[in-house]
Formats: sequence, structure tokens, C-alpha cells
Amino acid sequence: MSLDWFQLVLIYIVTNSTSKIIQKYSLRDPEMDPMAFSAFLLFGIGVLSAPFLCFEKLIITDSLKIWLIVIFSSALYTAAMALYYYSLKATEVSQVETIATTRSIWFMVLGVFILGESFKFSSLLGVALIFGGLVIIYWHKGSLKGFGKPHIFTIIYAFIISSAYALDNIALNSFSVVFYQILVYALPGVFTIIFIPKTLGKLKYFLKPRKNTLFIFLSAIFQMISTLALYAAYKYGGELSVVGPLAQTSTVFTILIGIIFLKERWNLKRKIVGIILALAGLILLKFFN
Repeated sequence: MSLDWFQLVLIYIVTNSTSKIIQKYSLRDPEMDPMAFSAFLLFGIGVLSAPFLCFEKLIITDSLKIWLIVIFSSALYTAAMALYYYSLKATEVSQVETIATTRSIWFMVLGVFILGESFKFSSLLGVALIFGGLVIIYWHKGSLKGFGKPHIFTIIYAFIISSAYALDNIALNSFSVVFYQILVYALPGVFTIIFIPKTLGKLKYFLKPRKNTLFIFLSAIFQMISTLALYAAYKYGGELSVVGPLAQTSTVFTILIGIIFLKERWNLKRKIVGIILALAGLILLKFFN
């Protein structure tokens, strides 16, 4: 039985949210280095994806331009995921995912200034709601409360990952889905070690048998499935304007699971109001443009 694009998006939502919650749980270990975690997880997802090559016709472009885009995109993913996992280790997943909704703002900015897309009033209102939500969470008595380096890094992550996604839209059609997934995970895993050499020594954490390594393995499996499902949804009939907004609902599930099951209670009342506003802004940016 083959899956249609909508079923693939639903698989993405569930598996992506599950993967992020497991990642947060694993990063709670004081011995876990976020850069080593990023390198190990990303490369591991690439390796775990390899057996799925048997289930599709292999397509590999010979275009130098496309390969340069892939390499640049992989470098962007390397930086983005290093920032993301640093932030995820340092603060709550519900906070990280709320701030990461600014991805939609960067998508809009890239569309307007690079692709020449029109800017609508709903876009402005969506941006205002997202920033308003963040202000409600962190602004207290004339200053930012609890807004530090991890939160700034998450905003930078959101911009970089949005740029990488834009490059994916250019390159993906030149490769088969599984092969492209292997590239965009395995290459950043290797690049992390190249760009941050001290990461190599910290990978020894994973050589010792421990329960946390099993959780990371499970996270890699869920992340692998989620990305395969999303790429397949785009490639096999799902329109970007529809798949994108639906996929973003994984943010809602991740935030809720973080609050309920990981007991993330910091500034809870203000955080709930801020999350609602940010998600309302996300809906405006995604559905009314």
C-alpha cells in the first residue's frame, strides 16, 4: 500500500516531535557535549537511511552547480544544528521551539528580498504576533528576563535553517529522496568534526554502553523517518504552500509534550500566552500569504 502526501506529512509530524523530545531528554545528561551529540546524531541518521536506497531508483545529478548548492546547504545545516543542540541542552525544548517559529519570518524575508514575492498586511501582522508572543514570555519590568545566549542562538538557527531549506527546494529534484537525505545528514555530521575539531575527542562518550545511547539511537530512527516522509511528501504530490504549514504543526506537539511530559514549568502562564500568540502569527504567515 502506497502512502499519499497527506499521510506522509502526518508521519512527519508525529516522528519529528517524538525525536525532538527524546533529543532533549538525552541532552540532559551533564556529560553530553552538544557538538558531539550533533555530529553523532546527524551522521548516524545518514547511515541509518542508507538501506532505504534499495527501495527507490537512484538519481544523482552531474551538475556542478547543484553539487555546490548541496555542499553549501550542508555547511548551513552544520552551523544550524550545532546552534540548535547547544540551545536545546541549555534551556527548555518548549522555549526553543517557540523561538524557532521565527523560521517563518525568515522564510518570508527570503521570499520578499530574494525571490521578489509580494509582502502582504497579513505577513506584517504575523510577524508582529510572533514577536509579541516572545515579548510576553521574556519581557519583564523593562528588561528581558531569562533571555540569554541559547535564545539568541535559536534565532540565528532559525535564520540559517530557513536558508538551508530554501536551497533544499532547489537541489532536491536533482536527486532521489533517500540519497539526498543521506547527503544532508552525513555531510553535516562530518563537517561538524572538521569545523570543530575538539568534537572528535568528545565522541568517546558514545563508546561506552549506556542507556542514553539507546535513546539517541531511537531519536535518530524517528528523525530519519520524519525527514524521509517530509521529502517524499514534497516530491510525490504535496504542494509547498500546503505541506509547509501542515508540517509546522509538529512545533505545537513538541511544545505541548515538553510542557506536559518533561514538566517544563518556567514562567508557565506567560509562556502559554506567548506560545498562543506566536502560533497565531505562524498561521497567518503560512495560510494567508
